[in-house]
Amino acid sequence: MFYGKSLQLARMLHGLSRKELGERLNVTEQSIWQFEKQMTEPSFENVLQLKSILQVKSSFFFEQSTVTQTFPENNIAYRKADVVSRKKTNSEVVYLNFVAEIIHYLEGFLNVPPTTLITLRKKVIEHLPSKLTNAAIKQTAALAREFLNIRPDNGDLLLSLEKSGIHVLEKNVGGKADAYSAWSTKDVPVIVLGIKKSAVRRNFDLAHELGHLLLHAHVDFLMLEKNERAQVEREADYFASCFLLPAQTVKKEFEEIRKISNPDSYIPLKLKYHVSIQALEMRAYKLGFLTPKQHSYFYRQISLNDYKLEEPLDREIALKRPGKIRSIFHMVLNNHITDLQSIEEHFQVERSLLEEMFSIESDFFVPYEKQSNFTDFNNVLRPNFNA
Repeated sequence: MFYGKSLQLARMLHGLSRKELGERLNVTEQSIWQFEKQMTEPSFENVLQLKSILQVKSSFFFEQSTVTQTFPENNIAYRKADVVSRKKTNSEVVYLNFVAEIIHYLEGFLNVPPTTLITLRKKVIEHLPSKLTNAAIKQTAALAREFLNIRPDNGDLLLSLEKSGIHVLEKNVGGKADAYSAWSTKDVPVIVLGIKKSAVRRNFDLAHELGHLLLHAHVDFLMLEKNERAQVEREADYFASCFLLPAQTVKKEFEEIRKISNPDSYIPLKLKYHVSIQALEMRAYKLGFLTPKQHSYFYRQISLNDYKLEEPLDREIALKRPGKIRSIFHMVLNNHITDLQSIEEHFQVERSLLEEMFSIESDFFVPYEKQSNFTDFNNVLRPNFNA
């Protein structure tokens, strides 16, 4: 039996509308709707085409989906709040739930350390006032930085967040969104990063999303009005600024800048703290080191120097990529706990879809292509796995 819900899941996983999928399949949008509503069944040729387009096994469409809805739409701190965004958010919900299912499956073979970010979140909730103030956000940022033990140069931020239990993913988010984050109903934190950012802008995105995870863990983002959404974004921005550039650390640095409104004056600090020139100036401005007139002049210079999209050192400072999911795949496959084919068959997907979902380079799985008969169980397994 052909299951239309499975087709819908695969379509949304790729972020495709019915019209877009219909164009690729060379059928009408109405035909895709009928397939998904099980009013008609696609032909054998259509199924083969859908399999290829959506990077799944043919059997994917003939089994009911078992993906658990652990990431509700209203939990996602997604930045763009218009109608297009709602459609986009729905696709990201499907993506989050699907990757969470795969990660949960793989971690089921391992002894996974506890998520320490939950402990940090509890500490934050204890001191947060009912109405957030800048003072409370600043205090939260300081608490988080100390708890996560972030180096002064912020160079270990991504690694520290992954160690805290956050699943950090990267993908082509699309639209105007830079990144987004969410807590699952099982208290699993996730941050999804865009793929077109420089290393320093990625650091700010990480800190911004950490702010959402800590400050807005129980916010219903779907119920926010436009002005309320803008407010939570400002709060996350302020958290990121305080978190990456603690006042007690950077005040002396700003005092020593001779031309405070010149973007190039911030280049040494950008290299030192792995934070963008624009984020550094904004922090200096908020701390009172620039007048509004100087602040305005700074951004005119940013525009004149074409620094808005690419700043000095953007290409020189190495971009750090999430490594936790790769490590999980490597540990499970390298220790022959299971094999690549079994993972593909379990989720009825092609390897190319796994690569796309987790932004894994195509040669990563090559060493595991011929694996089979996994029998080498060692201490990375859960103690009761053989029970």
